[in-house]
Amino acid sequence: MEAFKIMVIEDDPVLRGFVIAELAKWELAAVAPDPEADLMARFVEERPQLLILDVGLPRLDGFEWCARIREVSRVPILFLSARSHPADMVRALATGGDDWLSKPFDGEVLLAKVRALLRRCYSWAPEEAPLMERAGLVLDRERGMASRDGRQVALTKNETSLLKRLIERDGRVVSRNELMDALWSEDAFVDDNTLTVNMTRLKKALSEIGAEDLIVTVRGSGYRLA
Repeated sequence: MEAFKIMVIEDDPVLRGFVIAELAKWELAAVAPDPEADLMARFVEERPQLLILDVGLPRLDGFEWCARIREVSRVPILFLSARSHPADMVRALATGGDDWLSKPFDGEVLLAKVRALLRRCYSWAPEEAPLMERAGLVLDRERGMASRDGRQVALTKNETSLLKRLIERDGRVVSRNELMDALWSEDAFVDDNTLTVNMTRLKKALSEIGAEDLIVTVRGSGYRLA
């Protein structure tokens, strides 16, 4: 696996340790400078491939640091914050951030967002990476599990395939034909009714973890994720 260095700038030492431990699960090296240090100097010195940046920092807030870093680097930046107001999220993106994660958060969601940024910016795709994330919903393809806000539900192979295809399209409409292709196998006949049955079962499974409204039916077209 290609080596990536991730800089974690987080004011809370407990949360900082948690983030570093989660990254270590995927052999992602983390450096975590003192939030009161000269963060720009450390950033230039370490040259990380991804920055996890807290908003509430002691000297300057995360928005200010993001703007300064954007003057010298296009490194992907994932904001962490206890704030959840849309205005804060908009400001994070406007200053150059790439994604946002509200506290408290699940470790699997953090890892899914980190991997998504690495894939997008560096075409990183570890063979064993089974996790995908969309709107706080995490799909573990290897285990056939979906989780959200600490709750989990087991999925069948077909349900996993459907949810995977929807997450891959990132909110865009996936046609019924494309979804039927996702279910196709040499020993299984898939028709329109088969798709409807499996999609109904997937929606029912997601309802068990409070994600029943995540899949949107687009009449005459197919389905998408909200």
